[in-house]
Amino acid sequence: MVPLPPARAGENSTADLTGVIRARRRQLWRRRLIAIGLVLGVLAVAAIAWFSPLLALQKVNVKGSELVDHASVSSFVLDGEGGTPLPQVRPGTVEKSVLKKFPKAQEAAVRYAGPRSLQITITDRTPVLAIEGSSGYRLYDAAAVDLGVVDKAPKKLTVLGDSGAEPDKSTVSAVIRFLGHLRPELRGQLTTIEAKDANSLQAELDTGDDHATVVLGDSSNASLKVRTAAQLAAEGRTEIDVSVPSVPVTN
Repeated sequence: MVPLPPARAGENSTADLTGVIRARRRQLWRRRLIAIGLVLGVLAVAAIAWFSPLLALQKVNVKGSELVDHASVSSFVLDGEGGTPLPQVRPGTVEKSVLKKFPKAQEAAVRYAGPRSLQITITDRTPVLAIEGSSGYRLYDAAAVDLGVVDKAPKKLTVLGDSGAEPDKSTVSAVIRFLGHLRPELRGQLTTIEAKDANSLQAELDTGDDHATVVLGDSSNASLKVRTAAQLAAEGRTEIDVSVPSVPVTN
Protein backbone atom coordinates (compact mmCIF):
# COMPACT_ATOMS: atom_id res chain seq x y z
CA MET A 1 0.00 0.00 0.00
CA VAL A 2 1.06 3.48 -0.77
CA PRO A 3 0.64 5.70 2.30
CA LEU A 4 -1.50 8.86 2.00
CA PRO A 5 0.43 12.06 1.96
CA PRO A 6 0.31 14.00 5.20
CA ALA A 7 -2.10 16.97 5.36
CA ARG A 8 -0.57 20.23 4.38
CA ALA A 9 -0.44 22.91 6.99
CA GLY A 10 -3.04 25.70 6.50
CA GLU A 11 -5.64 23.84 4.34
CA ASN A 12 -8.28 23.75 7.09
CA SER A 13 -7.60 27.36 8.07
CA THR A 14 -7.99 28.46 4.43
CA ALA A 15 -11.34 26.71 4.15
CA ASP A 16 -12.49 28.30 7.39
CA LEU A 17 -11.47 31.78 6.18
CA THR A 18 -13.37 31.30 2.91
CA GLY A 19 -16.49 30.35 4.84
CA VAL A 20 -16.19 33.38 7.06
CA ILE A 21 -15.88 35.68 4.04
CA ARG A 22 -18.95 34.13 2.41
CA ALA A 23 -20.94 34.48 5.63
CA ARG A 24 -19.98 38.12 5.97
CA ARG A 25 -20.98 38.80 2.37
CA ARG A 26 -24.36 37.18 2.93
CA GLN A 27 -24.84 39.26 6.09
CA LEU A 28 -23.88 42.46 4.26
CA TRP A 29 -26.32 41.77 1.42
CA ARG A 30 -29.03 40.92 3.95
CA ARG A 31 -28.52 44.30 5.65
CA ARG A 32 -28.56 46.09 2.33
CA LEU A 33 -31.80 44.40 1.30
CA ILE A 34 -33.40 45.27 4.64
CA ALA A 35 -32.32 48.92 4.28
CA ILE A 36 -33.66 49.07 0.72
CA GLY A 37 -36.91 47.53 1.90
CA LEU A 38 -37.27 50.10 4.67
CA VAL A 39 -36.63 52.99 2.27
CA LEU A 40 -39.16 51.63 -0.21
CA GLY A 41 -41.65 51.20 2.63
CA VAL A 42 -41.20 54.81 3.77
CA LEU A 43 -41.57 56.05 0.19
CA ALA A 44 -44.72 54.00 -0.23
CA VAL A 45 -46.23 55.41 2.98
CA ALA A 46 -45.26 58.95 1.95
CA ALA A 47 -46.81 58.47 -1.49
CA ILE A 48 -50.03 57.19 0.08
CA ALA A 49 -50.12 60.13 2.51
CA TRP A 50 -49.35 62.62 -0.27
CA PHE A 51 -52.37 61.58 -2.31
CA SER A 52 -54.66 60.06 0.32
CA PRO A 53 -58.12 61.64 0.70
CA LEU A 54 -58.03 60.41 4.30
CA LEU A 55 -55.66 63.30 5.06
CA ALA A 56 -57.61 65.95 3.14
CA LEU A 57 -57.78 69.35 4.87
CA GLN A 58 -61.23 69.80 6.39
CA LYS A 59 -60.84 72.23 9.29
CA VAL A 60 -58.95 75.48 10.00
CA ASN A 61 -58.79 76.82 13.56
CA VAL A 62 -57.99 80.53 13.93
CA LYS A 63 -57.04 82.33 17.15
CA GLY A 64 -55.25 85.39 18.50
CA SER A 65 -56.78 88.27 16.54
CA GLU A 66 -59.21 90.96 17.64
CA LEU A 67 -59.19 92.91 14.36
CA VAL A 68 -59.55 90.03 11.88
CA ASP A 69 -62.69 87.89 11.76
CA HIS A 70 -61.73 84.29 12.55
CA ALA A 71 -64.51 82.72 10.49
CA SER A 72 -63.52 84.75 7.43
CA VAL A 73 -59.93 83.53 7.65
CA SER A 74 -61.05 79.93 8.06
CA SER A 75 -63.41 80.13 5.07
CA PHE A 76 -60.75 81.81 2.94
CA VAL A 77 -58.16 79.10 3.60
CA LEU A 78 -60.65 76.27 3.08
CA ASP A 79 -61.80 77.81 -0.21
CA GLY A 80 -58.23 77.64 -1.46
CA GLU A 81 -56.86 74.53 0.26
CA GLY A 82 -59.90 72.54 1.42
CA GLY A 83 -59.84 68.92 0.24
CA THR A 84 -56.10 69.02 -0.46
CA PRO A 85 -54.13 66.24 1.30
CA LEU A 86 -52.45 67.88 4.27
CA PRO A 87 -48.88 66.93 3.23
CA GLN A 88 -49.41 69.03 0.08
CA VAL A 89 -50.49 72.12 2.06
CA ARG A 90 -47.53 74.47 2.52
CA PRO A 91 -47.80 76.54 5.75
CA GLY A 92 -45.63 79.31 4.28
CA THR A 93 -47.89 79.65 1.24
CA VAL A 94 -50.99 79.78 3.44
CA GLU A 95 -49.36 82.44 5.64
CA LYS A 96 -48.55 84.69 2.67
CA SER A 97 -52.05 84.39 1.22
CA VAL A 98 -53.68 85.19 4.59
CA LEU A 99 -51.52 88.30 5.11
CA LYS A 100 -52.30 89.50 1.59
CA LYS A 101 -56.04 88.94 2.00
CA PHE A 102 -56.30 90.37 5.53
CA PRO A 103 -54.07 93.47 5.82
CA LYS A 104 -55.03 94.06 9.46
CA ALA A 105 -52.91 91.02 10.36
CA GLN A 106 -49.26 91.69 11.12
CA GLU A 107 -48.29 88.01 11.32
CA ALA A 108 -49.96 84.67 10.65
CA ALA A 109 -48.31 81.58 12.15
CA VAL A 110 -49.58 78.41 10.43
CA ARG A 111 -49.01 74.88 11.71
CA TYR A 112 -50.47 71.40 11.27
CA ALA A 113 -52.99 70.56 13.99
CA GLY A 114 -53.96 66.97 13.25
CA PRO A 115 -54.42 64.72 10.21
CA ARG A 116 -57.09 66.97 8.67
CA SER A 117 -56.68 70.42 10.21
CA LEU A 118 -54.54 73.54 10.41
CA GLN A 119 -54.16 76.09 13.19
CA ILE A 120 -53.50 79.74 12.35
CA THR A 121 -52.44 82.20 15.06
CA ILE A 122 -52.83 85.81 13.94
CA THR A 123 -51.03 88.80 15.44
CA ASP A 124 -52.82 92.10 14.81
CA ARG A 125 -51.15 95.26 13.62
CA THR A 126 -50.63 97.80 16.42
CA PRO A 127 -52.60 101.06 16.10
CA VAL A 128 -50.63 104.27 16.62
CA LEU A 129 -53.25 106.82 15.61
CA ALA A 130 -57.02 107.20 16.03
CA ILE A 131 -58.93 109.43 13.64
CA GLU A 132 -62.19 110.85 14.90
CA GLY A 133 -65.11 110.59 12.49
CA SER A 134 -68.89 110.52 12.42
CA SER A 135 -69.02 106.75 12.97
CA GLY A 136 -66.37 106.51 15.68
CA TYR A 137 -62.58 106.36 15.72
CA ARG A 138 -60.75 104.87 12.78
CA LEU A 139 -57.46 103.25 13.75
CA TYR A 140 -54.22 103.22 11.76
CA ASP A 141 -50.88 101.54 12.34
CA ALA A 142 -47.39 102.89 11.69
CA ALA A 143 -47.62 101.90 8.01
CA ALA A 144 -50.89 103.86 7.63
CA VAL A 145 -52.89 100.63 7.27
CA ASP A 146 -56.58 101.12 8.05
CA LEU A 147 -57.44 98.92 11.04
CA GLY A 148 -61.15 99.67 11.16
CA VAL A 149 -63.50 101.72 13.35
CA VAL A 150 -64.06 101.50 17.12
CA ASP A 151 -66.52 103.38 19.34
CA LYS A 152 -63.84 104.75 21.69
CA ALA A 153 -60.23 105.64 21.05
CA PRO A 154 -57.83 103.37 22.96
CA LYS A 155 -56.16 104.99 25.96
CA LYS A 156 -52.84 106.77 25.36
CA LEU A 157 -53.43 106.80 21.60
CA THR A 158 -53.02 110.10 19.74
CA VAL A 159 -56.30 111.32 18.26
CA LEU A 160 -56.58 113.06 14.91
CA GLY A 161 -59.54 115.42 15.19
CA ASP A 162 -62.44 115.55 12.74
CA SER A 163 -61.54 117.99 9.96
CA GLY A 164 -64.78 117.50 8.03
CA ALA A 165 -63.67 114.71 5.69
CA GLU A 166 -61.94 111.35 5.90
CA PRO A 167 -58.20 111.96 5.39
CA ASP A 168 -56.41 110.08 2.64
CA LYS A 169 -53.48 107.75 3.19
CA SER A 170 -50.85 110.41 2.50
CA THR A 171 -52.40 112.66 5.15
CA VAL A 172 -52.49 109.87 7.71
CA SER A 173 -48.88 108.99 6.87
CA ALA A 174 -47.84 112.62 7.39
CA VAL A 175 -49.43 112.72 10.85
CA ILE A 176 -47.82 109.42 11.80
CA ARG A 177 -44.41 110.64 10.63
CA PHE A 178 -44.82 113.87 12.61
CA LEU A 179 -45.76 112.07 15.82
CA GLY A 180 -43.04 109.49 15.31
CA HIS A 181 -40.34 112.16 15.42
CA LEU A 182 -41.49 113.53 18.79
CA ARG A 183 -40.21 112.43 22.16
CA PRO A 184 -43.01 111.18 24.44
CA GLU A 185 -42.96 114.35 26.57
CA LEU A 186 -43.43 116.55 23.49
CA ARG A 187 -46.03 114.28 21.94
CA GLY A 188 -48.00 114.37 25.17
CA GLN A 189 -48.37 118.16 24.87
CA LEU A 190 -50.45 117.78 21.70
CA THR A 191 -53.96 116.93 22.82
CA THR A 192 -55.40 116.70 19.30
CA ILE A 193 -54.18 117.08 15.74
CA GLU A 194 -56.18 118.07 12.68
CA ALA A 195 -55.10 117.66 9.07
CA LYS A 196 -56.83 118.80 5.88
CA ASP A 197 -53.99 117.26 3.87
CA ALA A 198 -50.37 116.13 4.30
CA ASN A 199 -49.09 119.72 4.30
CA SER A 200 -51.72 121.25 6.59
CA LEU A 201 -51.31 119.87 10.09
CA GLN A 202 -52.69 121.79 13.06
CA ALA A 203 -52.66 120.91 16.74
CA GLU A 204 -53.95 121.96 20.13
CA LEU A 205 -51.02 122.46 22.48
CA ASP A 206 -51.43 121.97 26.23
CA THR A 207 -48.29 122.16 28.36
CA GLY A 208 -50.24 122.07 31.60
CA ASP A 209 -49.78 125.78 32.20
CA ASP A 210 -50.32 127.16 28.72
CA HIS A 211 -52.69 126.45 25.84
CA ALA A 212 -52.40 127.37 22.18
CA THR A 213 -53.63 126.52 18.71
CA VAL A 214 -50.59 125.68 16.57
CA VAL A 215 -50.29 125.56 12.78
CA LEU A 216 -47.64 122.92 12.06
CA GLY A 217 -47.60 122.75 8.27
CA ASP A 218 -46.06 119.53 6.96
CA SER A 219 -44.45 116.68 8.91
CA SER A 220 -40.88 118.02 8.79
CA ASN A 221 -38.92 119.37 11.79
CA ALA A 222 -41.49 118.01 14.23
CA SER A 223 -39.46 118.41 17.43
CA LEU A 224 -38.30 121.92 16.59
CA LYS A 225 -41.84 123.01 15.77
CA VAL A 226 -43.34 121.75 19.02
CA ARG A 227 -40.50 123.13 21.17
CA THR A 228 -40.82 126.54 19.49
CA ALA A 229 -44.59 126.54 19.94
CA ALA A 230 -44.24 125.62 23.63
CA GLN A 231 -41.80 128.50 24.20
CA LEU A 232 -44.15 130.98 22.52
CA ALA A 233 -47.13 129.62 24.44
CA ALA A 234 -45.19 130.23 27.67
CA GLU A 235 -44.95 133.88 26.60
CA GLY A 236 -48.73 134.08 26.40
CA ARG A 237 -49.23 133.44 22.68
CA THR A 238 -52.42 131.50 21.96
CA GLU A 239 -52.30 131.30 18.16
CA ILE A 240 -48.98 130.18 16.73
CA ASP A 241 -47.78 129.29 13.23
CA VAL A 242 -44.56 127.26 13.19
CA SER A 243 -44.88 125.84 9.69
CA VAL A 244 -41.52 127.58 9.16
CA PRO A 245 -40.06 127.08 12.65
CA SER A 246 -37.15 129.46 12.12
CA VAL A 247 -39.64 132.27 11.43
CA PRO A 248 -42.68 131.63 13.67
CA VAL A 249 -45.78 133.81 13.40
CA THR A 250 -48.02 134.59 16.36
CA ASN A 251 -51.27 136.42 17.01
